[in-house]
Amino acid sequence: MLSIFVFILLTSYNDSYVKSLLIIPVAYVSFAKSKAFGCSIALLSGFLLCIGDLLLYGFDYPNTQFESDIVLTGVMFICAWLIGGIAGIERDTRNYLLELANKDGLSGVYNHRYFQVSFKKALEEAKSNNEPLSLILFDIDFFKYYNDTFGHLAGDQVLKEVGQVLLQETKAPGIAARYGGDEFCVLLPKHDSNAAYKIAKGLKEKIEELILNNENASKLPTGKLSVTVGLASYPEHTKSGEDLFELADQALYKAKKTSKDKIELYFNVLDTLKGTSEQSEAELLSSTRTLLSIINAKDRYTYGHSERVLEYATLLAKEYGLNEDEVRYIQYGAYLHDIGKIEIDIRILNAPGKVTEAEWDILKQHPYWGSEIIRPIKSLEKVRPYILHHHENYDGTGYPLGLSGRNIPLAPGLFVLWTVLMP
Repeated sequence: MLSIFVFILLTSYNDSYVKSLLIIPVAYVSFAKSKAFGCSIALLSGFLLCIGDLLLYGFDYPNTQFESDIVLTGVMFICAWLIGGIAGIERDTRNYLLELANKDGLSGVYNHRYFQVSFKKALEEAKSNNEPLSLILFDIDFFKYYNDTFGHLAGDQVLKEVGQVLLQETKAPGIAARYGGDEFCVLLPKHDSNAAYKIAKGLKEKIEELILNNENASKLPTGKLSVTVGLASYPEHTKSGEDLFELADQALYKAKKTSKDKIELYFNVLDTLKGTSEQSEAELLSSTRTLLSIINAKDRYTYGHSERVLEYATLLAKEYGLNEDEVRYIQYGAYLHDIGKIEIDIRILNAPGKVTEAEWDILKQHPYWGSEIIRPIKSLEKVRPYILHHHENYDGTGYPLGLSGRNIPLAPGLFVLWTVLMP
């Protein structure tokens, strides 16, 4: 614009037709910036032209250049008003459509598609900047029961209220989204698991304070509407970050299967072993973890059982005075002791009544099958006897080999003890 004014001066100010070119930058800023900015530029340009006319020709009437520049100012102002207005409507419409595409229409938080895009971008930034990234998953407990009992309108209202809490309480750079159904998620860049846990706890409390006021909540199995939370963090729980959602989902699933209404931080004892293993063994450990996930899905008893055994095993092993390495191997054995159940039919695992003699013979083979499954993993060689003998009894009535007394290795003997002590 300055160059146009200079050109006007160089081409005989009073007779210059270059003045009309001022409409071009006025139109551009009106379209690119805003209507108000464009109108301001138009008025400023016209003011400068008119001041120049008055300085050159004075205040004597008629001043034809002054009059023509007044008209030009009006034309520029109208152009700025029209072009800026149309551009503003286009921007508002585009933003509105973009919001419709990115937001969940019911809860008001971001939708599944936007979350996936944001997660990919946040993970790339976390890797490049060497920063943590945490993911929190929320699941409304007994939501299906609530929907079926009180109707979908009541259920939709709960989703709206939960969404509003997450939207209002999640601070930038975090984003809240509805992943699907009754599941919500909060993505927290630059937050490790400790910081994310505090946020998850605060959000859980806010949600439950809000929905406790619902008059239907007291009729639920728990007497209230509650949420279960799963949490995982990069790089603490995953080196690649690609499976961060899967790990948070595993934590959520574990929490819902064990007790609901809690916050579960992802944990897998095999991850510590995987970090010190060779590449081939690390792949086998990943496969082993997958097998455990399948067993958890097949057998409602096994899910959470291995974690509880691990907890009691650790306490007893430390109380017995075992060293750190021995405690760690006992933890691996506790976590993997039922892996042989992968070979057993789901109908036998979840039989509602007493199993038949033939089915019992099959069940008694799972310690042997489990020890064979981990045979290729050299770093777990010491764990095989723990898995093989974890159902042996001191009086010889156990299985699969019927060992008794001091013939039972120490660690499996502890297995029997903590199985008895477990609630």
